[in-house]
Amino acid sequence: MGSSQSSLTTSIASSVFSFTYANGRRYHSDRFSKGEYFLPNDETEQDRLDIYHHIFLLLLGGKLYTAPLDNPQHVLDVGTGTGIWAIDFADQHPESQVLGNDLSPIQPKWVPPNLKFEVDDMEEEWAYHDDFFDYIHIRSLSGSFRNWDAVLAQAYKKTKPGGYIEFQDYGSELFLHDGTQLGKSPDEPPVGQFFYYVTTAGEKQGRQMVVARGTKERLEKAGFVDVEEHLAIWPLGPWPKDKRLKQIGRWAQVGAKDSTLPFCLHLLTKEGWTYDQIKVFSDRITADYDVGKYYCHGWFVHGRKPERKTKPEKH
Repeated sequence: MGSSQSSLTTSIASSVFSFTYANGRRYHSDRFSKGEYFLPNDETEQDRLDIYHHIFLLLLGGKLYTAPLDNPQHVLDVGTGTGIWAIDFADQHPESQVLGNDLSPIQPKWVPPNLKFEVDDMEEEWAYHDDFFDYIHIRSLSGSFRNWDAVLAQAYKKTKPGGYIEFQDYGSELFLHDGTQLGKSPDEPPVGQFFYYVTTAGEKQGRQMVVARGTKERLEKAGFVDVEEHLAIWPLGPWPKDKRLKQIGRWAQVGAKDSTLPFCLHLLTKEGWTYDQIKVFSDRITADYDVGKYYCHGWFVHGRKPERKTKPEKH
C-alpha cells in the first residue's frame, strides 16, 4: 500500500505500549485523540475475546463470515482484538492479504505470512487507498464508536467496487425465553438491570450499545447495496432443549459472566458508582445467569459496494 500510507498509519511505537490502568485492569494507551475502547486489553480480556470468537463460530456453523466472497485479495479486520479472526481467515485464504488493526498491540508475533497487524484509531481518517479492500470485517464493536455513520462512510470509501463489508455482533438487547424483552428498567431481575444500566450509561457517554438493530439502514445510508441481515438466537445459558443451542448457551454463559465486571467498571464508575457497589452488583448478575432463561440475538449484516457504472461508447 506504499510508503506514503505507512507514514500516515500509526506505527507500533513506544507510545502505544504505554497502557493505562484503572480498577486493577489494563487498558489501551491514551495517545489516541478519539478512540476509547471501554474494555480492558489485559490477558483476562484476551481470553474473553477468544471465547466470543468460539461463540461466533458456533453461531455460524464454523464459518467466519456470511458475505458471498470470491477470492478476496485485500481484507481488513477492524478492531481485530487478539487477531484470532484475522489469523483464521488468513489461514483459510492464502490468496488474500489480510490486515488487522486495533487500538492495542496485543496480537501474536507469529502469524500467517499473508497477515499483518497495525495499531490505528478507526475514528480518525482512514489512511488506506480508496477502492482498495475486497472485504471489510467489523465484529464485536458495539459501544466502540461515537459516530457509526462516519466510520461506515470511510469504510465505503475504502471498499473496492463490488467488494463487501460485514458487521457481526451481539444485539445488546435482552429477552426472556418466552420472547419478553428486558433491559428497560432498573426494577428487573439482575441481568435485566445490567443491560439497562450499561446501555443507559453508554448512551450518556456517547457510546451507543444498541447498534446492531440499525446496522442494515446505516450500511444502506453509506451507499452499500444488496444488504442482507441475519439473526441467530444467542442463549445466555444452557437452558435450551435443542442440543446445538444448549452448547452455544454453555459458552455464552461463560462469556457473559466474564463480561459483566469489565463492562460495569468502565461505564458505571463514570456514573458515580463505587468499585464496591459494582462488585456486589456484578456478583448478583453472574448468579442470575445461572438461574435465568435469557437470550439475545447474534446479528450478521453484510452489504456490497456497487460496481461503477460505465459510460456507453459513442459511435
